[in-house]
Amino acid sequence: AVVGPSAAGKTTLIRAAMAREPRLRLVLNNTSRAQRPDEVAGVDYRFETRARMLTRIANREYVQVAPSVFGDLYATAAEDYTTDGVALLPVLADAVASFRALPFRNFLTLYVLPVDWQSLHARLAERRCDPRTLAGRLAEARRSLAFAATDDRVRFVINDDLDVATGDLVTLALRRPAPDRLLRDQVRARQLAGRLLADEPALDDRLALQPTA
Repeated sequence: AVVGPSAAGKTTLIRAAMAREPRLRLVLNNTSRAQRPDEVAGVDYRFETRARMLTRIANREYVQVAPSVFGDLYATAAEDYTTDGVALLPVLADAVASFRALPFRNFLTLYVLPVDWQSLHARLAERRCDPRTLAGRLAEARRSLAFAATDDRVRFVINDDLDVATGDLVTLALRRPAPDRLLRDQVRARQLAGRLLADEPALDDRLALQPTA
C-alpha cells in the first residue's frame, strides 16, 4: 500500500517506480469519481458509475471497498491484483486497517510524506477543489499524518526529490537492503510528520490558497 495524504504524490511516484522496475505492478482502483484530464481509463483507474459500483458492492464482487472519505467510491477487484511481482496500490490512511485485515501473504505500508504544507497545498490547488472539498481533503491529510506519526509498521518515502523518492520506493517495495541515508530518513520522517501536524495552518489560511475560477 502506497499511503499518504491526498495530493502527496502517490500516483506520480508509483508511475515513476514502475517505469524504473518492471517487477512493480499497479493494482487498478475502480472508482465512481470523474476522470481527470491526464488520466487514462484502464491504465490509471477503472471508471464506473456510482450505481454500477453500488450494485457490485451489494453482490460482493470486490476484494476491498475503501471508506468513502470524499464522497466518491473506491474499490478493488480480485483480477486486478498481480500474482507476478509486487503489487502497488495508492491507499488513504483511513483504508489501511481494512487492507491489513485481508489475508494477503505479505502486506507492506509505504508512506509518501510531503516535506511541508506548502507543497501539499500546491498540489491540491492544481485540482481546483471547491472550498468544501478542499476542507475535507485537508482534514483527511491531518488524519493521515497522525497515522504516520504513530503507526510503527509504516516505512517512509520523503517526497522532496522525485528521483530520490522513486529510488526509495523501489528499494522498500522490493525489500532490498536500505542504504544508511534511507534508514536515517525513517527516523526523520516520523518526526517530520509530527511537526507537520503541529504546524498545520489555520483553516482560513488553507482555504485562501485555493485559486479562483
